[in-house]
Amino acid sequence: MGSSYRLIAKLAFACSILWSFAVAQAKVPEGWPFVDFNQAVEIAKREGKPMFVYFGFETCPYCIYLNEHTFTDEALRKRYTEHYVLAYFDIRGNRNDTITLPGGEQVTRAEAIKRLKGSPVPAWMFVDPQGNTILMSRGSQTRVDAFMTYDLFVNGGAYKRMTFDEFLARRGIRVD
Repeated sequence: MGSSYRLIAKLAFACSILWSFAVAQAKVPEGWPFVDFNQAVEIAKREGKPMFVYFGFETCPYCIYLNEHTFTDEALRKRYTEHYVLAYFDIRGNRNDTITLPGGEQVTRAEAIKRLKGSPVPAWMFVDPQGNTILMSRGSQTRVDAFMTYDLFVNGGAYKRMTFDEFLARRGIRVD
């Protein structure tokens, strides 16, 4: 009886470990090819592409709302997949993990969240291949058209010539 009890205890422990890994995995928008932040930094440097960084965590109700109401748009997913290295930054991950910032500096996840202003969530930022922040925003009710406007500003290169507010004003666009 003692050995079967130990076996059951070991199995229960193993299952709890596996469950904790499953729970710790952040939920990204379905169908979007997001990669871990550190991996995205490497890819962006190698490919010379800007990054779109999405800050969130799996059980964030506001992130879930954004995922279900905006990031389900196929045209948006296609455009962002083509134009950016998609990075997901789980703000609830291990606070002591090593994060490599786009400029190359290594800091803890907790410090990276502060420096990148990744909280509160959902938040997102665009970063050029050299590691400079182009644009940052947040909000669960941001619509598809706003994300399309962000893309026009970033992918079109307007950020090199003007601020986002100037870009909007010149085009008579309003982003809620």
